[in-house]
Amino acid sequence: MAEIVARFADGRLLVQEDKAIETDYASGGIPFRIGLVRTVERVLSIDAQLSGYPEFPIAVPLKEVLISGNTIIPILRRADFLGQDSLSGLYTKIHSGYASRGVLSGIVQSGSAYGSELTSSLSSGRINIVANVIGH
Repeated sequence: MAEIVARFADGRLLVQEDKAIETDYASGGIPFRIGLVRTVERVLSIDAQLSGYPEFPIAVPLKEVLISGNTIIPILRRADFLGQDSLSGLYTKIHSGYASRGVLSGIVQSGSAYGSELTSSLSSGRINIVANVIGH
């Protein structure tokens, strides 16, 4: 649901849109309509999360978000980690094949690694996206 966060003197709006994706995700991005604006000028921030699993974040690089009128098209990528390395204290990345056993198995192809694009079609209503945009 879109919410106006701020109104600027020149008529532009800062809008926050928060909703679950309505259709299944497909490689190449998913159209995500921003309410209350006719044209999106700039995406300030965007965040995605698998519903009910905050430990499995989804990365949405700002430089990969396309804009078309009042619709943005984000590319969703894996950003989850397998666990913490007790020796170095650094997080270790998901290893190939792990996705077939985890919660993300219905959303990513088996063997997809950290940073790879989500490719499955079982994601409708399971991925929540929050976007902050400037538009008019």
